[in-house]
Amino acid sequence: MLCIGKIFYTSLAFSMSSSFSLSSQPPFQANLKDSAVRGALFKSLSCLCFSGIYGCVRYFTLEAQSSGLPPIPATELAFFETLFGLIFIFPWILSTGKAAFKITQPLLYGARAFVVSFGVILWFIALSKMPMIQVIAFKYTAPLFTLLGAKIFLGEKCGWGRAAAIGGAFFGALLITGGEFFEGKIDWLDISFLTFFPLAATACHALSAIFGKKQAKYDSPQTISLYLLLLTLPILGFAAAFQWVTPLAWQWPFLVLMGGLLACAYIFLSHAYVTSDIIYLIPVSFTRLIAAALIGMAFFSEWPTVWTWVGSFLILGATMSLCQYEIKRKKTKDKDTVSISATRAI
Repeated sequence: MLCIGKIFYTSLAFSMSSSFSLSSQPPFQANLKDSAVRGALFKSLSCLCFSGIYGCVRYFTLEAQSSGLPPIPATELAFFETLFGLIFIFPWILSTGKAAFKITQPLLYGARAFVVSFGVILWFIALSKMPMIQVIAFKYTAPLFTLLGAKIFLGEKCGWGRAAAIGGAFFGALLITGGEFFEGKIDWLDISFLTFFPLAATACHALSAIFGKKQAKYDSPQTISLYLLLLTLPILGFAAAFQWVTPLAWQWPFLVLMGGLLACAYIFLSHAYVTSDIIYLIPVSFTRLIAAALIGMAFFSEWPTVWTWVGSFLILGATMSLCQYEIKRKKTKDKDTVSISATRAI
């Protein structure tokens, strides 16, 4: 398996180097020198990889329902995904030598491992109960959870701009599942039950992104990815042991594929966090929604409803307006700081 991982990493490194070798063309080279463009590229690639993983999880669920077989639990899917992902990503981690095994903030790594494990389990449960595009649409509420956390734990002011974005996004989230209520298919109790899983998972992912950005200031992408997988593996394994279902022969290739996609996603995401700020990368994640819609329509005949699209674009609009608000706020704050420093210098 390590040989497979080495071949996988070699082909990945070649594809990444090939994409950058095309930069001999002046316009493309100029764009790739921009950290925001490189960050957006890496973020887009990671989103596509994650969408592939979600497609595999959805396939396991629907196939089990159609064949009458017991489905593989979400905890076990997350365990195998992490296990094979660690095997595939190990050659990339070893590329930095012993430095990859040195960490500066062990408590932060442990906290992030628990948050990620809980978030992945909730996310996979949501994918087993809802169409892909509905689940992924909730992902765009992540910046709003970040703001709420800053308000609760850091005492930051919310303001009308932030409050409006939070309210718009949550209204969009209700529309995504509320459409079935308006059509008389489910009641509000079912909606509350369904929305809990993706929203709680998104909150975990938002907190994980904050931890990951903080880790990127002190440790390399290889170190961050290594210990994230190493520390989440026993947590997920312990959770999976209570509902273990032995995978069938035809299921193993998909589990290995999930691990390979996870390795790619972590490599691209780690480079994205090092290259650009999180707030600039948020709009790029819209590629995940498009990929989910295409995968759902092509493989599972899951056609997005009008409510899903309206709610998704409402969440996206609220998120992008929030990004613009934060960028302007940061620039204003920086100008005020410069003005104060200049006044004091006089």
